[in-house]
Amino acid sequence: MPPSDADLWAQELRPYGLLVAAPWQWEEDERNLVLRAVQRMAQALGGAEGMSRALGNVRLEKRKEGGGRLYAFWPRPPWMRMVIGEPILHQKPEWLGEVAFVHELGHAWDARTANIAARILGQPGRIVRELVRFVGEEPGPTWYGSGLFGLRRTLRAASEEWAEMVAAYLYPEYIAHLFSRPEEQAWPQRIGLAGHMRPGLGIRHRIYVEGRFGEIRLLVTNG
Repeated sequence: MPPSDADLWAQELRPYGLLVAAPWQWEEDERNLVLRAVQRMAQALGGAEGMSRALGNVRLEKRKEGGGRLYAFWPRPPWMRMVIGEPILHQKPEWLGEVAFVHELGHAWDARTANIAARILGQPGRIVRELVRFVGEEPGPTWYGSGLFGLRRTLRAASEEWAEMVAAYLYPEYIAHLFSRPEEQAWPQRIGLAGHMRPGLGIRHRIYVEGRFGEIRLLVTNG
């Protein structure tokens, strides 16, 4: 029996480090959305090899309800698990589903830089820890990923900040879309940062996220 379209899609994702569980559960529009998101991120990482170097291997599953979640440690190969709820995949505009997908991939990328003990305990990896030191008090790109609470940055908040940085870097249209949201316009004043323009990547955040993408591209170039 020849492979189905869903099987071919799952095979297409494997070089990027994504191992799809039950590919037949994914509708065609969902498969296309995931592939677009993966290809956009891979292009910035130097191709499928760069994506695989950043992520390692991640088990990808879909569920009927809920949002997205990355399990940094999963007690079976490939040891990380990413779950995406159908509501995430069916947003308006449609590309917001791609943004949410790469947000979770950003978590997987950071988890790849953590040791096994940190992953089991749900602690962030090297990327997030170095982010905190690098950006100082500069707020993150979005209200959800600001990383700051009363000018204090926590590691848990910084993990979301990093994932939103990846999304903002890959999808400038996401930032343009957020400008219309009242919560995005108001949050800097709420935490005592009047005068900060958000959403968007600040100078330090842009330098940092571009540097991490550049590291992976360099690994691919140098073999």
